[in-house]
Order: sequence, then structure tokens, then C-alpha cells
Amino acid sequence: MWKLKTFSTGWDSVLRRLSPRKTLLAELRAQWGKPGTVMAWRASAYFDLVRNKGTDVSVDDRTWLDLEFPKIFSRLDTTATPLGSQYLFASLRTYVDDPQELAARYTCADMLQKNAALRENILLALAALSDDGLADIAEFVFGDPPRTVEYPKLLAFWSALSLLLVLGAVASLWSVWLALAAIAINVGVMARLFWNVQRDATALKRCVAMLPVADVIAAIPVDDTPFKAMHLLREQKPLRRKMQKKLRWLALLQKEPIQFISTWINVVFLAELVAYTLALRHFAQMRTVLQSTYALLGSIDASIAVASCLERCPDRCRPEFASTRLIDIQAGYHPLLAIPVCNSLRLDDRSALVTGSNMAGKTTLIKMIGINIILGRTLGFCLAARAVIPQSSVMASIRSEHSVESGKSHYFGEIERLQTFIENADRGDCRVFIIDELFSGTNTVERIAIARAVLEQLGADAQVLVTTHDVELQQHLSDHYDLYHFQENPDIEGFFDYQLMPGPATQRNAIRLLDRIGFPAKVVARAMKLTGA
Repeated sequence: MWKLKTFSTGWDSVLRRLSPRKTLLAELRAQWGKPGTVMAWRASAYFDLVRNKGTDVSVDDRTWLDLEFPKIFSRLDTTATPLGSQYLFASLRTYVDDPQELAARYTCADMLQKNAALRENILLALAALSDDGLADIAEFVFGDPPRTVEYPKLLAFWSALSLLLVLGAVASLWSVWLALAAIAINVGVMARLFWNVQRDATALKRCVAMLPVADVIAAIPVDDTPFKAMHLLREQKPLRRKMQKKLRWLALLQKEPIQFISTWINVVFLAELVAYTLALRHFAQMRTVLQSTYALLGSIDASIAVASCLERCPDRCRPEFASTRLIDIQAGYHPLLAIPVCNSLRLDDRSALVTGSNMAGKTTLIKMIGINIILGRTLGFCLAARAVIPQSSVMASIRSEHSVESGKSHYFGEIERLQTFIENADRGDCRVFIIDELFSGTNTVERIAIARAVLEQLGADAQVLVTTHDVELQQHLSDHYDLYHFQENPDIEGFFDYQLMPGPATQRNAIRLLDRIGFPAKVVARAMKLTGA
């Protein structure tokens, strides 16, 4: 998530005070096209709340981790607000079945990349919502209903009486003690209600801050742009206006002159709790408007973050979606590599078995394919010159670590995951599987036998991209699998060119590398002899 820089001393502080808009605009332009750096606080909050409430299919937790999407999201997340960060996270984890919706997402981001004036005007307005505390809005708006205050009429009566007692203390000294007693009671009430009610009241105050920002963005001219969210913000302005009237007392507490004394106002007559109680009378209608406003503002902010990604990734494309089992990635690359090597792969109703030594590029390749399918089916673009992808979700098994807490071994955790793959393939729920080094912790004979059986089963119902060191598998899986390999090149710096080669691996360059790095000649010769080379 993009954050405003804080200037505390020197001329920067003076200039910021004299021309805050100009300073903010300079920061926006300096950040444009650069990657994000860290995962925003509570970035997953919105997704966690809505992931099981609809029919949409999401990227499962294991695949999200195995394909390094936490890092990818952090680089993608240059949003200006917590709302945008949360919406972007949910977008990246939720598959979209409608190709037209995906095309609209890409078109919107592409337009924002090119239209600097529109983009910057939106970001200037969104800057008012940059505080991390606004990450709590999602839970209030999409979570369980907010907690209510017990005995609201009694609270209103006591609030009025407290105010009268304090005003009376100003006019007559004899009532000072009564006023102090009322203040002490109010402090106790606030302390008692903090975790039950006060947090929700604070969250609702933060929700109120969204409404005027939405009005400002809605007023930005967008008549000639395919920007659905902006048009919807404009259409919903009358609804927001009604909501602002119903929340006027909470909105009043947000005004700058009053914010400075809000604590004292609450201590004197519990103003915030009373305003919160009055607002909750309209909660059902209020929630609908706030949910829509949150989603529209978040989607706009997220679209600008995607536009920034497009700015720094000129080699990308809109994918085509195949109704058959077809994966065709041309000049695709991995988003986390500083200097990526592009590779192409076409699988028409086939799977891929990729062999090669460690560090040659096998795992990077299959991750790249999986990542591009997910990007294409969530954000509407792929990091490739051309991409045809199936309308399927992706499931991955890259890391199978021993879990001390669960007591599961590496092998047991892996077979559980692969069992899930087979079940999903049988049901047709998923048709693309990314697998790295099956059963690497087992003995050679059993490993090859089990790997062959599993891959034959999966390859019959789905497309699999699998890496292995077991070249013996190459001769057994030709019915459903195309063979590819990476190979070492002892004649180049670093030993690897990371270029995918068609066909089975046949060379013994891994042993020749021993000679290059200084292994004893007799050891190298013995190794070559044992291989039959």
C-alpha cells in the first residue's frame, strides 16, 4: 500500500503547509509506476469476510502461498487507502467467470494508466482516506451486525442530565461536585462500553468519512471513459446524501474544530455514544449504502494500483479464454524476477512433465504458468506476449513442509494434498494443477511408482504441469504428457540459460559442471562412467 511521506522539519515541512495539494501531487507522481514494498495492515480483512458468502471460487490458501502471491500482492499494492488494498487483495484471490467483466477490468486499468489527469484527481481525493485505521471499516460494514447500547432512552436522558450538570457548575459553584460526579460516571461508562460498543462507534465514524470523498470523486468528469465504478458513484449520490443526513451527528464529531475537543465532549455528556445509538436506528439501510460506497471506492483505488503495474510491465496482454483444455503462453515471465527470462509453452489437451537439475528453472516455469492463469482470471491480464488460458481455477503443490504442530510428515502432508487434487479433478472443479517434485522424501522405487500412478490419474481428467528429477518417468507418461527439460550449459556464466527445451533430458551436463568448478578429475570420470556416458 502506498503511504504519504511525513515531513517533520526543514523546508519540506514549510512547503507542505503552504501548498499541500502541490506537495501531495509531487509524491503521487514520484510513486507512479513503482512497486509496493510491504503487505498492508489487515489487507485480507474484506476477503476473509466475503469469501464464503457467494458462489465465486477463490484461490485456495495453499496455492496462494505456494505460488508466492503474498509477495506478488505486496508489489502490486500501491493503493492509496486501506479500502483499495483490501479490495485489491480480494480481487486477486477471486476468479471471475465472465470474460467481459475481466476485459472491462483491464480496459479500466489501461485507461487510468494513460489518463494521468483523471488518475491524479482521484488519488488526491482518496488521500483523505489513507489512515490505517480505516482498515476496520470492512469488518463493520460486512461483518456481524454492530453491537447496540443497552437502554438507549436511559442513555439519552443521562447524557442530557450530564450536560445540564456541567452547565450548572459554570453558573453555580455549589453544583461543581455534582458535575464532577457525572463526569466520573461518564468515564466509567465509556471504559465499560469500549470493547462492546465504542469500537463499533469509532468504525462507524470512519465510515462517515467515506461519503464526502465519494461525492468528490463522483464529481470528476468521466463521461467519455468506460469507468463503471465512477458512473455508479455519481448515480448513488442521492442515497449518500440521505445517509449523510441520518449520520449528521456523527459527521459533526468528525469536523476539525470539534475533533480537537471530542474526548472532552464524550466525557461531559457521552456525545459519541448517543450519536451512535441514533444512527443505528437506520442500520439496515445504512449498511447497504456503506457497502456499496466501500466497494466502489475500493475498486477505483485498486484499478489505479493495477494501472501502475501496467505502467512498469509493458510486456503484458489480455488473455483469450479457451473452452477446451488449452494453455498457450507465449513469452511469459515471472513477476518477481528482476531480469526475467521469457519462456513459451503450448499444451493442447496435454500436460507437461519438466525435468532438469536444481536451479535450472523448472519450478520458476510452472509457477509462471500458474501465476499467469490466475492473473488472467482475476485481474484480466497476463505477463506474456500472448496468452490463451482455460476457464479453470489453479491448484498448486510446491512446498510440502513437515508440520511439527500437526504431527504430519512431509510425505503425509503431500499425499493429502494430492488426494485433494484427484478429488477436484474427478468432480471437474479444477482442471489445472501445478506440482513440484512429487514424493521427493520417499525411496526411488516407490517414488516413481506412486508418482506415475498419480500423474496418470490426474492427466486423464485435467492438465498438470509437474517437475521431477526422475527422468525414468519420461518413458511412462507419454500418453498424456508432453516432455520438456532445462539443461545446464557449462560454457556460460552461471551454468544456466533458463530456456525451456522440448523433449526428454538426455545430456549429462550436471556431471560436467563438477569438472568446471574444480572437482577431482577422477571423481568426474567415475561419475560419467557410472552413468554409461
